[in-house]
Formats: sequence, structure tokens, C-alpha cells
Amino acid sequence: APTNDINTTVALALLTSVAYFYAGLTKKGLSYFGKYIQPTPILLPINILEDFTKPLSLSFRLFGNILADELVVVVLVSLVPSVVPIPVMFLGLFTSGIQALIFATLASAVDSKLT
Repeated sequence: APTNDINTTVALALLTSVAYFYAGLTKKGLSYFGKYIQPTPILLPINILEDFTKPLSLSFRLFGNILADELVVVVLVSLVPSVVPIPVMFLGLFTSGIQALIFATLASAVDSKLT
């Protein structure tokens, strides 16, 4: 799977974050940065930290789940090379679809703060 490489998942997560900042700046202008001091300016470091940890979380979640699926299939193929790995491969396809849905949902949930 292409997302079996950490570089790919990090690139996807960073692209999502850049798109989020771009959308926020084009919609609200410089007042977009006012979200960092909401509801109180004391939370400024935590709100900034949130923007740095979000791509990290997205990339590790996607990478870990896809890598785990790949490893399970490889182990099953090496142990029982006949019919047993096929249902696990279909389960991997289902899991990959769910991961794509989760990634898109988290990216759009981040974007919903712009309204």
C-alpha cells in the first residue's frame, strides 16, 4: 500500500494542514489567528501546539493501521499460504476504506471551525 511508507502519510497530513491554513486565511484574513486566543489568551500555547500535533496524529494513525494490516497479511501468507489470507486481505480493504473515511472526516472537522 502507498500509505505503508511514513513519508507518504506525513505528506498527506501536512498537505491537509496547509489546506486548512489556506482556507482559514482566505476566508477570514488575518482575523483567522484570533482563534488561538479563544476563549482566553492563556490557552495560546495549547492552541498552537494543537496545530502542530494534528498532522502528526493523522499521519501516525494512518501509517500504523495500514502497516498493521500489511504485517498481518504477510505473517498469514508465510504461515498458511493457501486460502486463509484471502479473507484477511478483504478485511484489509475494508479497513483501508475506513481509514480513508476517518482521515477525510478529521480533515473536514478541522475545516468546520472556519464557519
